[in-house]
Formats: sequence, C-alpha cells, structure tokens
Amino acid sequence: MARRRHVPGLISVLEVSDPREIRLLDGDSRLDRSLAPSGGVINRLRLARLRGAFVFDGEPLPALLGREAEGRESHHAELGRRLDEGAEAASWRQDPAFKTLLEGVAGQADIEALGPAAQGLLGRRFRDDYRADEASFAAARRLNDYPRTQALRALLQRLSGQLRRDRQLLQERAEGDAMTLHATSVAVHNLVGALEAMRALAGTPGAAALPEAAVLGRCLSVPETLLRQVLAPLSTPCSPRRLVPGDLVLLRLAEGVRSSGDPGLAFMSDSWARCPARRFILALLADTWARAVAIRSGEGGR
Repeated sequence: MARRRHVPGLISVLEVSDPREIRLLDGDSRLDRSLAPSGGVINRLRLARLRGAFVFDGEPLPALLGREAEGRESHHAELGRRLDEGAEAASWRQDPAFKTLLEGVAGQADIEALGPAAQGLLGRRFRDDYRADEASFAAARRLNDYPRTQALRALLQRLSGQLRRDRQLLQERAEGDAMTLHATSVAVHNLVGALEAMRALAGTPGAAALPEAAVLGRCLSVPETLLRQVLAPLSTPCSPRRLVPGDLVLLRLAEGVRSSGDPGLAFMSDSWARCPARRFILALLADTWARAVAIRSGEGGR
C-alpha cells in the first residue's frame, strides 16, 4: 500500500511497497535517480546525505547514476558480462576468502568474519590485489548506514572526520575505481545479509534437506529502498496527489520482495536499473550453501 507524506516546504515523499506499483513507477521516465538538491527541507537533507556518502570525485557510484547518464548502459552491460563469466567459472572458489564464507555459514567461524571475507571476495572480482579487513568493512558499514543514521550521529561523523576517513580508506582500497567502490561499500552488505541468514538457517532442523530455491528464497537480502526523484509532473494511481518535480519516491524493495517472494523483483530483472550481478550472486550463494551444509554434516572434506 502506498503512503504519501506531504508538508509544503518541508517534505514530499511517496513510499510504495506493492510489487506492481514498484514496477510501474520504476518504469516511468519522469522518475529517475537524481541527487540534485530539490524539494522541501527534509527532501534536500536526504539527498545531501546521499551525496555526502556516495559521490566520489564529483561522480555518484554506479547504483546512483541516472538512466540516461553517459556511459551508464555500456558500463552496466560490461559489468554484467564480467560477472556472468565469473559465475560460469565459479571464480570465487579460487579466492582465499571463500573458505571463510563456508566456515562462517557452517557455524565454524565467528559471524563477524563474514563481512571482511565477503568484502575481499567481491573486491577481487575487480582488482586482484584488493585487501579487506575489519577496518575496511567497518568503514563500509558506517558509510552505507550514513544516509539513514540519526541526525546527531551523522553530524558527529562529519565533525569528527569519521566520514571523511571512511571514504578515504574505501577509495584507497579500491584504488579509486567506481565499480570496486560500489561492490565493496554498498553491494557487499546485501551479500553479508544473505550469508548471515544462511548461517542461521543452517542451524535449524531439516535445513540440509531444503531445496536450493527455498534456501535462496528465505535468505536473499536486497536493498531496503530504491530512491527516485520526480523530474516532471506526474499523476499516478499510486498517489492520491499529483507528484511534482522535487518530490521523492521511495520504492520499498525489501518489503515488496518479502510480500511477494518474487526473485525477479529482488534483482529488478525487467528494469533499466536491473542488478548486473544477479547470476553471480545466486550462483555464489547456492555454492556456499551446498558446501557449508556438507561441512556441517562432516562431509566437507570427502
């Protein structure tokens, strides 16, 4: 069900969680990814937080580029091709971090080890020498949380220099590459969420007998929201009030996926903003689950 919050000069936000409404609004070209300051005070503050976290050297990370941004489509296609090749070759099996993922999901390593291991594994899909550790993953977690964190805490992060240091560390580890930055600062958290859910599931009775599709359906982690800004006046059945430029639309993706169980929606498969890592992530998670279950049953070394 859609929810509209509108106070003139302060806030104008439409939130939708119904899968049909998410797809309808995402497909409308009058809505786009945009971080340009616009709308009421709260709208502008929300956009400023996103710019403060995810704009590097004047350019937004790939997940925040508009649909017509120069080079977005070609880079998106190239990334999908590279990741599909990695899925075909199961390239993660040669990464030293994969063993940690298996042990973490099997309950034989601390859950805290999953974050740095996942960050390193993703980073090395782009840069062979990418190095992750507790410090880099903590920086990624704070940066990812920054747009949604409580206002006073966000202010302290800026004044203390914590936000600047986190951004600098992550940019240095990625050697300034935008794709690596996105994978290790933003996308990694969905992978870690799925791995943690798999770890919890693996410890329940009968988990080993679950079909792969059921496991992925229960454990897949997706972004809570996708943000769009209204660029041109728009009347839609999703909103009781006409949307105007500067209004924000929050597509509550996680809620929509939970209510529908739709894996296509989880990766926005039929959208211009579809996730190019779909095949890679699903194959990685399926392989991790199968091997971790074998480890728990004592068959991992056979």
